[in-house]
Amino acid sequence: MLNIAICDDNSTDLSKLVDLVKKIDSIKFQIYMYLNPEECLKDINSGIRFDVFLLDILMNESNGIDIAREIRKTHIDTPIFFITATYEFALQGYEVRAMRYYLKPIEENKFSDDLINVLKQAEVKKNSFITISNTQGLFKIETNDIYYIESMLRTIQIHTKTETYSMVGKISDLEERLKNNNIIRVHKSFLVNLAYVKNIFKDTITLDNGDEVLLSKHRSKDVHYQLLNYVRENS
Repeated sequence: MLNIAICDDNSTDLSKLVDLVKKIDSIKFQIYMYLNPEECLKDINSGIRFDVFLLDILMNESNGIDIAREIRKTHIDTPIFFITATYEFALQGYEVRAMRYYLKPIEENKFSDDLINVLKQAEVKKNSFITISNTQGLFKIETNDIYYIESMLRTIQIHTKTETYSMVGKISDLEERLKNNNIIRVHKSFLVNLAYVKNIFKDTITLDNGDEVLLSKHRSKDVHYQLLNYVRENS
């Protein structure tokens, strides 16, 4: 089941937004309502993973942009929708990679269509995983959690959000298994998840977690193209 966090310090606006989201009946999700966004951050720190955030920008105690900055520390690529009475903070939203802005009162049809699309994408990601085996046993790894995969001769290391898994195998086999999950070959020894690419400079790709991987010269053009295409489709 998907988790939706809704933060608005105005109880009336919060209730209206919750009612609007509840009209979506084609997807299973749980709504977490917060009049105080600090409570949302507490839940995140307790281990709850959210699939989309709906944040009011102008709140009495907190600024939605600041809350989004905190959210990005743990939810690097989770969609954030800002609900606002003004576009005053729109430029700051780029800093936290906000997906959409909606002016109050919300245009219901547009909002619902956008949210349904995002939730469908989240469902696909949540249901996508690979299984690997090594000397420690059998592991199920969500593909959305994979940052990159590194090959060192016959040893494969899968670097995820929480830990690194080792296995014996061929990187070409994993490339084939993961080709529909935005994980692409960037070097003979590396596969990278496009969702976590922060920067490409010359022969180096920097990821959101600060790790760096090599980019082959002959793959550079195609990797740039696939990254731009990924950004267009997810913005």
